[in-house]
Amino acid sequence: YDFFKNINQYIEYDELAENNGTNDISDLDYSFIINFDPDKIGDLKKLCNKFIYLVVELYNRNGGNTFNDNNDFDYLNYWLNARLHEINPENICTKFFFQNLRSKYSGIHISSEMSRGIYDIQAEDLDNLNTLYNLYKSFKELNKSINLNNPQESTYMEYAKSCVQHYQKLKDRCIGDGVKFCKILTNFKTKYEEIDLCKYTFKGKTVKKLPSLESDPNKPADGCEVSIINTDGPSSQDSRGYAERDEDSFDSDAQSITIGSIATIGMSFIFFIFYRFTSFGQLLRSRFNKNERIFKNINEEMNHFSHTSEYEHFNSESKMYGVAYNS
Repeated sequence: YDFFKNINQYIEYDELAENNGTNDISDLDYSFIINFDPDKIGDLKKLCNKFIYLVVELYNRNGGNTFNDNNDFDYLNYWLNARLHEINPENICTKFFFQNLRSKYSGIHISSEMSRGIYDIQAEDLDNLNTLYNLYKSFKELNKSINLNNPQESTYMEYAKSCVQHYQKLKDRCIGDGVKFCKILTNFKTKYEEIDLCKYTFKGKTVKKLPSLESDPNKPADGCEVSIINTDGPSSQDSRGYAERDEDSFDSDAQSITIGSIATIGMSFIFFIFYRFTSFGQLLRSRFNKNERIFKNINEEMNHFSHTSEYEHFNSESKMYGVAYNS
């Protein structure tokens, strides 16, 4: 199970082998195949070609020096077991088939360690490995499909559904501690749940959330609305935002006026109570009354002075008239 640490890389090499590793190899003697299954000679020949292509490509990946520890051997062992099982699930021994292939083609003698790394995987473990491999393969295609320029919902949802099915199949087998593939499954769940389709920008489309790994894979996924950008003007969402801001401003102004009015009335009432019914109010009233009397006396004196001045002015004028008249 350790090769799943680099599973995406191995999936890519598998795809290369499917596309480029189909040609016959001139130095390979295919005559041994008939001893394993005479009815599947064509399929087994293609398997040999692809397997040798994988061995060479993985070895040359590091400049033709070595494989990547035991992970490469684990992957090659899984790959050969899985493909032979697809062709003939009952009658072909993987280790024996590899030994015959190696004896007929010197090109895969590049590592003696690989010979020790090829063996028959137990049926239950092979089933788990197949499910894990298909799980990560679907997940890789899921990521690829949602990152296209024009993602197709039917495509990425089909890959998501496949992930859910494979995950649930393995989850039911994770009983107790120490099961190796359970840790790999947990790591997968973390990666899957990190994908939030609602954060992706799919212009003008209604996007559905990825189905939960715990849900029925045939249940329709929940939807999430994605804003549509309107270049001619503000979107309806923006308009609602503007309206909400205007309403908030009006409410704030009205609230400020109301609070101010209440505060003024309240302060006036408190001052009235303070003025009428407290000792300090009495002191203020006495001062106001004293000041009022002073102002009254001043007014009276001013009025008296005014009358006196008018009288003197009138009297002086009369004298002037008298002098003129007598003369």
